Amino acid sequence: MTHLDFLSPDLAAPEAAWRSPLERALAHAPSGIEDVSRTGVLEVRGDADGLDAEGTEVVRLSDDRALVLCDWERVAELRARLGDRGTLDVSAGWAGIRLRGETLLRRLTDLDLDALPAVGPVAHVQALVLRDEDDAFRVFFAQEYGDYLAEVVLDAAAGVDAP
Repeated sequence: MTHLDFLSPDLAAPEAAWRSPLERALAHAPSGIEDVSRTGVLEVRGDADGLDAEGTEVVRLSDDRALVLCDWERVAELRARLGDRGTLDVSAGWAGIRLRGETLLRRLTDLDLDALPAVGPVAHVQALVLRDEDDAFRVFFAQEYGDYLAEVVLDAAAGVDAP
């Protein structure tokens, strides 16, 4: 085990069940807000060409750096396949919320939603914001901000629904 393997749940404790940092905070979230923290996140440094694979989403951060998002179960397979590219599994370091509605997201950030994906503040927390289909967005951020961001999102959502 290397000094960074704790960021990769399957390397750090393969027998332990990993729990989302948002599990309790979003347990009673209204429809349209869900925990997507079990998304696999691989950071790839170096040549980012040809990273697209079936069932993955590549978010290019620069010419030589990208995040590869995938199903949680595929992390070990993709890490092994991309290993010679400077790949690091940072899945456990990130938490994610999927939320529906541009109005809700606009209450949380000043990012230009027409220029997504983008990195910037969401409720004063540095986050990666991606557009999904059907007026939905995914917001990924450092997992230690999970409780705070979940509380702010739920509060903002209550305000959107209020008359």
